Formats: sequence, structure tokens, C-alpha cells
Amino acid sequence: MEVLEPVIALLQRLPGQDRQALTDLISQFAHQETDPERQLTVIEAPETLGLLA
Repeated sequence: MEVLEPVIALLQRLPGQDRQALTDLISQFAHQETDPERQLTVIEAPETLGLLA
């Protein structure tokens, strides 16, 4: 988590519209992922990265 903290701080400074666009992009990649474990990780990424806060 220590590595992610600076990334999360940076992403939280994005305007809401940009955070939503990034969340949508990540979601598109999640639906293309064929490995179930990796797909779950990608699905959870927006929350992990603080984009949904």
C-alpha cells in the first residue's frame, strides 16, 4: 500500500469528470480480461486507487 499512496493522492486531485473517465476505462479493461483472478483485481482497482471516493 505504501507504493500506492502517492498514486492515490495524485488521482484524488483529478477533477471528478476525469476520475470517472479513468474508472470507465479501467472497467473496459476489466471486461476484456480473461483470467478471473486478474479480472477481479482490475474490477477492484478504481476503489483501491481512491477513484470512487
